[in-house]
Amino acid sequence: MIRAALTQDLPALCRLSDEINHEHHAGAPDVFVLSQPGDEATQAWWHSAMSASDSVVLVAQHGDQVCGFISAKVTEPPVPPFIRARREARIGTIVVAASHRRQGVGEQLLGAARAWAKAQGAVTLYLQVFSFNESAIRFYEKHGLTVQSVFMNTPL
Repeated sequence: MIRAALTQDLPALCRLSDEINHEHHAGAPDVFVLSQPGDEATQAWWHSAMSASDSVVLVAQHGDQVCGFISAKVTEPPVPPFIRARREARIGTIVVAASHRRQGVGEQLLGAARAWAKAQGAVTLYLQVFSFNESAIRFYEKHGLTVQSVFMNTPL
């Protein structure tokens, strides 16, 4: 079942956030700081995301356990006159517990976020994925997301 996150889901959101954080830290330790379980700052971050009027946090629940979540935010970014103005939805985080992967949970979360974005008037859905996360890239491509641009960087 997919539903809006509730305040009582914060411990589960933090647990899942820690799980994906550790995976991302392994792939990009220069970008991701290892979070500590029960970190108050992480809990405050997710509470803020749940409370914002332009955002949503949706959870996947299996039985009485939260086994995944997705966050999204709708914006109308300012653009120069040569770029089309449009309402966009950005996926911030999507994570499915390792124990529930490859069971359709991510697909359900992505579909629910897509429906939410459309209901908010967004005309496009986008996200950033790190190049080391090949399984996520395959998942997104399987569900119709394509590369529109490439972000590149270098340490200074």
